[in-house]
Amino acid sequence: MKAIIWGSCGSLPSPSTSADIRRKLGDALWDARDCSFQDREDVEQYLDQLDHSASGTYKANTSCVQIITENQDFILCDAGSGLRDFSLSLGKNPPPATYHIFISHLHWDHIQGFPFFAPAYQAGNRIVFHGFHETMESVIRDQMRTPLFPVPFESMKAEIEFDIRADGENFELGHVRIDTIQQEHPGDSWGYRFIEGGKSIIYSTDSEHGPDSKEKDYPFVGFFENADILIFDAQYSFEEAANEKRFWGHSDHTTAIDLAARAQVNRLVLFHHEPSYGDAEIEGIHKEAIERRSAASRPSTEGPPAYPTQIELAYDGLTLEA
Repeated sequence: MKAIIWGSCGSLPSPSTSADIRRKLGDALWDARDCSFQDREDVEQYLDQLDHSASGTYKANTSCVQIITENQDFILCDAGSGLRDFSLSLGKNPPPATYHIFISHLHWDHIQGFPFFAPAYQAGNRIVFHGFHETMESVIRDQMRTPLFPVPFESMKAEIEFDIRADGENFELGHVRIDTIQQEHPGDSWGYRFIEGGKSIIYSTDSEHGPDSKEKDYPFVGFFENADILIFDAQYSFEEAANEKRFWGHSDHTTAIDLAARAQVNRLVLFHHEPSYGDAEIEGIHKEAIERRSAASRPSTEGPPAYPTQIELAYDGLTLEA
């Protein structure tokens, strides 16, 4: 199994500005002032050793993650603005296909990419929205109504279906099993665990984990247990999540580390970045997480739970293999 991050920013798209790019270029050029590049490969090697915040960005598109399995159908989590970049990756006139889109919740940053999803305008394609909100169809249709969007939903030529489930229901797509869990978020959201061939990838965003997350029988510990990859909402700092942004429906990197350790998750990916943070600030959160990880090693049978073998920051284009 694999996951590809097509959109990792929370709340709204937040691409780098021209000033951001100029500053990064200036810093990189100054840092390389004593280097001697003989060819393009030397340049690439230099860029590879830079922090990602110096050569790229962690926040551009809003939430969209592709799950790759042996199933021939496409599997996507959420339809944020990253959905458009996914569709561009298919090239022009791709063959007819079925696209399964699992919706965590209906806030606009998680559905705003669908009006720009090219396969929806191509006859022969089948698109199935899966989720738990009874208003899912009306909300996705309504965002394309006048005066909000120039092209109506009815212009889409693909076959579009809405599979609305009751809380607690799970899914099956061929050999892929999808377990679900309801999450704490304004208007409710749902997390998804994709399981195939003994491997599992969890998509759990827009989920707040308050003081009750420390309880021994906290249900998310069981839901996350032994996951190969956990993509986790870590939008805020611990202080923000515990104070001024309590009940806003998001979590923090400290709680992410703690829950992943208790659940014995192998690889933790911090996701749904705060759009007001700069790339270097997001990297600072990551470094703090790594410091916490160093307090224990994996595997462990006694003492504090072992931290994940990898703790990473999501960014658009990141590919993860379970």
